Amino acid sequence: MKSFSFSDAHRDWMRRDQESVLGWRYEPRIIFERGKGVVITDVDGNDYYDMSSGMMTLPLGHAHPEVTETLRQQAGRFVHESSWYSNPCAIELAELITSTLPDGLDVVNFAVTGSEANEIAMRMAIAKTGAFDIVSVIRGLHGGSLAVESVTTVGGPRRQGLGPLMTPASAPAVLAPFCYRCPINLEYPACDVACLETSEWLLEHLTTKNIAAIIAESIPVPGGMIVPPKEWLPRLKEMARHWRALLILDEAQLAPARTGKIWAFQHTDVVPDVVTFGKGMSAGLPICGTATTRAIADEVSGRLGLPWSGTYPADPLAAAVALKSLQIVLRDKLAERSETLGVTLRRRLDALKQAYPFIGDVRGKGLYHMLDIVTDRDSKKPDAAMAERIRYNAMLEGAAFIAVKNFIRVCPPLIISEAELDDALGRLERALKLAAQGHPRNIDFSKSSSLAAAER
Repeated sequence: MKSFSFSDAHRDWMRRDQESVLGWRYEPRIIFERGKGVVITDVDGNDYYDMSSGMMTLPLGHAHPEVTETLRQQAGRFVHESSWYSNPCAIELAELITSTLPDGLDVVNFAVTGSEANEIAMRMAIAKTGAFDIVSVIRGLHGGSLAVESVTTVGGPRRQGLGPLMTPASAPAVLAPFCYRCPINLEYPACDVACLETSEWLLEHLTTKNIAAIIAESIPVPGGMIVPPKEWLPRLKEMARHWRALLILDEAQLAPARTGKIWAFQHTDVVPDVVTFGKGMSAGLPICGTATTRAIADEVSGRLGLPWSGTYPADPLAAAVALKSLQIVLRDKLAERSETLGVTLRRRLDALKQAYPFIGDVRGKGLYHMLDIVTDRDSKKPDAAMAERIRYNAMLEGAAFIAVKNFIRVCPPLIISEAELDDALGRLERALKLAAQGHPRNIDFSKSSSLAAAER
């Protein structure tokens, strides 16, 4: 069996990290020092495929030459300004983002984090409608700050004890369209998406009926890469209209281009009232935001702290890098490339599913897929320990994946070549084989994140 071998210097970095930094860490606590393309390198010089694109933030991978040059030039020109002013990079970025959205979504309120962007959306909905209940989808995640934590339902223990601090007027009352583990034990398509009909009943009985917004991820990722049936988003918008509420779609995990479209909701004809973005749109820097219509923006301006600002939103350095990254995504047609390579990815993952019974399901779109790891396919019981075992073995093989609970994410940079993808998936297959043999023993998956801790 393979095992990790770290230099004394590397082990010293691990020790110092553990002593000085409070944060979730996988085991072993590998310390990385650089990246190039789809590869990241640890302090011992060992290379690993980055199969999570950083934290799903790097569609162009690491150290893209054009992005790096933009970063270098902008750092020497203008890094930060008072948020009472603006800069050309932020203006051009807002214009480019809205140019990729359906007509009408043409105003951007920048933020620093995805949590902040979703709080802006919630403020907009409350200010626009005069209502105050924010309804979310069970198994959704919209960030970790207190307001959005109140509409997040995959957090587990991280929510315990926070009740007095969280927004009380919120209700996770929409059932996730999780066909693999249907919450009402039906089967699609015969069910006619009955989870939404049941959700209407929940809204009647769990909410105040003063509903300002329904917030949902276009594809709920942390809750299990739940790719909705094609009817789900259109009917969700109808539900929002019935309650005179806004529809907020959270695209932080998905845009740009990862699912084969610039925005994942573009796989349907649905146009949200508000859409939030982060991660991939940020190119790894702290710039996220909320887009809405001019009519909504004008109506809510001056209410509830809107437009929202702070110290850092739309700083010129972050805006310049995000702008260059999105320009390249569009110029190089990476949405189309993601769709094409996604077919290859899905075919390979489906083959692995056939070979390994603990892969209960494969779900996703484009270059964002997930393995659902189970104890057995009949019960579909989640097996978080096996998922962590697979992730650990993949690191041994030189491929870095994210595993949270029983879900393993596969989301490489969109620039990955077919040969690199084939090599990385070959390493994953070797990791699966090791896991099937029981390697390694005594896995503790509870320390991987605040989400995984729920399984202890």
